[in-house]
Amino acid sequence: MRVLAHGGVGSPREMDGNVKKAVEKGISGKENPLDVVIGVVKALEDDHVFNAGTGSRVRLDGSVQMDAAVMYSGEVGAVSAIENIRNPVAVAKEVYESPFVMLTGVDSTNFARDLGYEKHDPITEKRLEEFEEMKEKLEGTGGSERLKKIREFYDQVDGGDTVGCVAEVDGEYAAAVSTGGTSYCMRGRVGDSPLIGCGFYTGKRGAVVTTGKGEEIIKRMSAKRCYDLLSEYEIKEACEIVVEEYPDEVSIGVIAVSEEGTASADNRDMSQFEI
Repeated sequence: MRVLAHGGVGSPREMDGNVKKAVEKGISGKENPLDVVIGVVKALEDDHVFNAGTGSRVRLDGSVQMDAAVMYSGEVGAVSAIENIRNPVAVAKEVYESPFVMLTGVDSTNFARDLGYEKHDPITEKRLEEFEEMKEKLEGTGGSERLKKIREFYDQVDGGDTVGCVAEVDGEYAAAVSTGGTSYCMRGRVGDSPLIGCGFYTGKRGAVVTTGKGEEIIKRMSAKRCYDLLSEYEIKEACEIVVEEYPDEVSIGVIAVSEEGTASADNRDMSQFEI
């Protein structure tokens, strides 16, 4: 078994211990690579220091909308803009087992409720404080002026504290990701995390998960880009090539696993742990 998880590019390496605990808890008793990555990401979602599950960032309207996805054996399950759920990645697994690939917004939340997932408030005191700071900075603005300010502050956001995990068991690969979005995030915004080829990708060569500025990752489809590079380069070099394709002012991190082992690359600090 090979497992590598991260706490988001921009997360300090002092948080490696939190990721380590999540990995150790998540892999316990698991043999299937999909169960492994889901177990690890659920543990990360339950750790309030990460921007996923409980501890997710609050959006500009005061709501919390979360994205998550899983991929294994050519199949994908994802949710976007889901609300009031403790473990979005678990609901993504339910979508994976359905006829569908992605459910979004209130319908993804209703889907979870129909399956017995209870209502859960993911907002922490820390995130409420951040929300109040955002409101103060935007106070008195409206219309196009407000949107201009949002763009200004959003462009200053550095780091993308999505959580994610890749795993290999007996030559099979899986990936899972989860996020609460980012600061100065409008309701309904969906980043790279739940989008196949952008926030994650798996195949016969391995598994890849990305973290960083979601809009830029979407434009480059960086997870699939890294996966394709595995056919020509060693795993570490493939990750580094993807990171080098970004300008310094755009945060990006990549983790991957293949038959060679695990590797990561980033242009900021990125908490992580591997076994």
